[in-house]
Amino acid sequence: MAQVIVISSLNAQSGKTLLSAHLSVMLCKDYKTALFDSAAEKSPLAAFIAARYHLNLSKNYNLFVPAYHSLTKTELTNNLSHFDAVILDAPDPNFFPEADVLITPVKGKSGLSALSEAKASFASLVWDAKKRRAAMGKNAFRWVVVPNDDFSSAEEQQLQKTGRFAGFEVAPRLPHRAEFETGLKTGITVMDKDIKSLESLFKMPDLYARRDLKKITDFIWQNK
Repeated sequence: MAQVIVISSLNAQSGKTLLSAHLSVMLCKDYKTALFDSAAEKSPLAAFIAARYHLNLSKNYNLFVPAYHSLTKTELTNNLSHFDAVILDAPDPNFFPEADVLITPVKGKSGLSALSEAKASFASLVWDAKKRRAAMGKNAFRWVVVPNDDFSSAEEQQLQKTGRFAGFEVAPRLPHRAEFETGLKTGITVMDKDIKSLESLFKMPDLYARRDLKKITDFIWQNK
């Protein structure tokens, strides 16, 4: 049975799609990986996957490409047994009970408020999902929050404090880097540096961006 990673954000432009794309590329190097996309049309993830297929065909790049699906509940439940890892770019909380890991990128004061309010609706949705998962006889999922902003030290401390109360872990920060957006548009990500034939395409800023992503992924899997 696949390990299911649900990526759902609290606010727009928080890095949800970026994390989905890069994480799926990283996983499919070693595991049979599927990427399920909630976007109905003009999906950046669909364009990203199409670009990788095109580069493989036109330039013989041999990029790792996860299986791509438009996200519906029927497709998800019918495909879990076919993969080792499944990533859901999914804002819909109805998918939360399927998660083994729920990743929530957070940006700006609105994102912090959505987590720290006494009756935070998002935290309530997560708690309800955990209860639904327990009713299905499954272990509780991990909830990992990824800061995607230059928060002050006081705000970071508040985030850690809220995590202890609400039940989430705080991953290393995901800084804003142009290399992430470029990779999403071109189909070649900083995670592709390990492909020897592509090494010359990457410069020092790409290596810094790759380091930032690796910190987050190492946190997720080393703290399982």
